[in-house]
Amino acid sequence: MLAATRSRPSARLLARSLGRPGLSLSLGRLGGRALLTQKKQGTAPAVGFAPTQHRRTTSAATPPGMAADTPTPKKTVLVAAAALLDDRGRVLLAQRPASKSMAGLWEFPGGKVDEGETLEAALVRELAEELGIQVDPASLSPLTFASHAYPAFNLVMPLFLVTAWTGEPAGREGQALAWLPAGDLASKPMPPADLPLLAAVEAAARARAVPAVADAT
Repeated sequence: MLAATRSRPSARLLARSLGRPGLSLSLGRLGGRALLTQKKQGTAPAVGFAPTQHRRTTSAATPPGMAADTPTPKKTVLVAAAALLDDRGRVLLAQRPASKSMAGLWEFPGGKVDEGETLEAALVRELAEELGIQVDPASLSPLTFASHAYPAFNLVMPLFLVTAWTGEPAGREGQALAWLPAGDLASKPMPPADLPLLAAVEAAARARAVPAVADAT
């Protein structure tokens, strides 16, 4: 196949169209740009470049319709937690072991919800694994929830009130446990996501203690 050629106007024709007699024009190519020289009697040649068009390019790594500086979306982690409340109005907290992030902080027992698992089933499983206790899913009472944006992920954590279980809670993963009055929970350093839950836990503990006080009088 023959490549199509493009005719180029002669220097004499350009000089005539410019209407400048005595001006000698020549055309050439330099570095891929059109080169125009003009020469007049007694003067040195003047050189100029015809402007070239620049095309804006988009990085192949940037998805269409998304700005280059758009941050990568963070994943959302769903965790089910329990506020175990005993007959004395105390609530159980577990300390995160050294092998986990935020080690040393105190939190409500619980863990991640697996794909396809209900919140209740996940919490019953986690309490058996972490504390060695058995809980009837029907006895779980939804209390409140937390939503917190950590640097690496977004956390959604429903909290259930648990007042009945079988077995004695023990730290089966090496974590320390502490039974505290509901009003003293804030005395322990806790993860940021757990702090907003304290008010609801204290209110639930006070409501549960009222019948016991009435029966004793």
